[in-house]
Parts: sequence; C-alpha cells; structure tokens
Amino acid sequence: MNPLRASVCTYNLWNTERWPAREPALRQFLERFSPDILGVQELRAETRDCIDEILPGHERVEDDFYGWTCESNLWWRASLFEYGGHGSVDYGSHEVTRRLFWVRLARRDRRGTIVAATAHLTHTSHPDEMATGRSPRIDQAHAIVEAMNGIVYDGEPAFVMGDFNDAYHPSRILHEAGYVSCFAALALQPPATFPAIPTANPDAGAHQYNACFDWITANHHAHPLAAHSPHCYHGDTSPSDHWPIVAVYELSDGDDRR
Repeated sequence: MNPLRASVCTYNLWNTERWPAREPALRQFLERFSPDILGVQELRAETRDCIDEILPGHERVEDDFYGWTCESNLWWRASLFEYGGHGSVDYGSHEVTRRLFWVRLARRDRRGTIVAATAHLTHTSHPDEMATGRSPRIDQAHAIVEAMNGIVYDGEPAFVMGDFNDAYHPSRILHEAGYVSCFAALALQPPATFPAIPTANPDAGAHQYNACFDWITANHHAHPLAAHSPHCYHGDTSPSDHWPIVAVYELSDGDDRR
C-alpha cells in the first residue's frame, strides 16, 4: 500500500475586515486548493460558515468554547480521516480566546493517527512589547512545545501551524524541539506572508515591513514533499491580509489506537 499523502494549509482569515469584498476570493481559494487539513486563525462565524459550505466533504471540531468559533478551528477531509479527540491549551497568550487548538485524526486506512494543532501568537504591536522590546512569543513557543509533548503519542505524525507573528524565534524554538518548518525541511527560503497587498490597504505614511509570519511545522514522522504560499486573487482582491501556506506531506504509518 502506498504511503498516505495529505495537503496541509494554515490561513489567518483576518476576522471580518472587508469581508463582503474578500468572500469571493476565499471561496475561490478553497475551491481550487481544497486542503486535506486546514488550520485557521482569526476565525469568525461568517468565515466558519463559508468554509463549511465550500468544503462539504470536510469535518471540523465542534466545541462550546468560544475560541473554536471566534479564533481558530481545524478542518479535515472526512474520506481520509475521522475524529479522534481534541483540546485547547493555554500557552500564555495576551488574547483571552487564543489557545493551542488541536485535534487528533484517525486515518481511514487504519494505519495510525496524527495530531494537527494551530496557534496565533501575540502580535509585535502589543503595547507591552512596544514599550519594553521583549517578545512574549518566545515563552509562548516554549509553552506550545511543552503542550505538544503531552499530547502527541510516540511515533505519531504531528503538525504545529499558524500565525506566529514572528519570522524567527517561534519557528526556531519549534525546530529545536523537532518541529521543522516545511520550508526548512525542503531547503527552501520562507516566503513573506504578510501583508497581502493591495487587500491589506497599507498606510502610505506608516512603517512598512514584509515578513514570513505564517508557518507549518511538523515532527519527523511527517515528510514534506512540496510547500508554497499561493497568491490566489479574485480580481484584485486576496482572501485575507495574510497569504496562506500550503504543503504536501507524506505521513508515516503508526499504530492504530481506535
């Protein structure tokens, strides 16, 4: 039997900023790329319902905690995976609804399980960081590593993805813990994922930057075959103020724990 290959996508959806204008672009992106596993940030009920409609063959986590509706969630292709448990872990975010949101997925071919997790780390413009220059994302990344150590089974492929709001330290800390970015594993230069111009509408008089804030990382039981950041427009509008990351992975077989 051939190894299972799955496409993985992380996307910051920019809550509902300019949503009526962006909705056709997000719909087009999802229709064309239709990732097998999708982790999102800055989710809202409107964007959740849009994803549900465009990806009818997918399932997602159902939970009463408000963060699963107003911050993050994870979708998976139901023909490949079935639900195997989920949770959310506080990693010290300054934003009350943000957590490490994770789901365990059992492979339909009964050759093991995987864990997919998404996080949205504190932005560099937070007042505490602006005043002190100290990044909260370093402690947050270490807390995410500790949380994953308590979630992931031995030999289980696992992903940590999301908007890290940082081009260096969180991905470095995860890398040192064995969660290597899809770009590093393929010896590729990480692309800038923020801001998506012209949809982000930058202030011409403000300080501007262009950075890779969005990442997919995985342990050594998931092997990337390709990775990119598709700039998918509908007309002159992108789906978000961020660009997504999409990667294709080959998943190691493991013990089926159902």
